[in-house]
Order: sequence, then structure tokens, then C-alpha cells
Amino acid sequence: MGRRLRWHDRRLAALALGAIMVGLGMVGLGACSSMKVVQDTPDSVSIRYDGVATSLDDATAEANRLCAAHGKTAKLRETDRKAALESYAHYYCVSG
Repeated sequence: MGRRLRWHDRRLAALALGAIMVGLGMVGLGACSSMKVVQDTPDSVSIRYDGVATSLDDATAEANRLCAAHGKTAKLRETDRKAALESYAHYYCVSG
């Protein structure tokens, strides 16, 4: 006959399972939520970001990198939120 788990053994098992589930959920969220360049021209850049794994600061850094390819810097024009995990940042690429 097998050994019965004591209450604290069952509790530890439940906590471990919960931690695994949270970890898998965060990995899944990270895999689905990322930044995407939706427009990249010499005059403007638009970036979609989720606001969780990526922020407006991340989008701005990416916009500056893209504008720098044209010898310009990014200037935030506007932001808009389409859904809970879908935000957009629109930038002008300006000289100097």
C-alpha cells in the first residue's frame, strides 16, 4: 500500500503546479505578444506593441533605430489603443 501524502506535501505539490502553470502562461503571452513594425518609410514609422512585454519606450527605441537608417530621429506623433494588448505608436522621422 502506498504512502499517503501529508497535508504539507500536497500543499507543496499544489504550489509547484501553480508556479509551472503561471510560468507557462507567461511564456505563452511572451510568444504571442511582441512588437511589430507596421509602417516604415523615410518620413514616418508606425509600430504595434502590446503594452505588457513591450512598452511605448521599446516602440520609441525601435522607431529611432528605423529612422536612423534614413539619417533622422523619431518624433512621436500619436498613440492609439485598439484592444487590451494592441497599441500603436506613430512617429515622424525628422532631420536633426
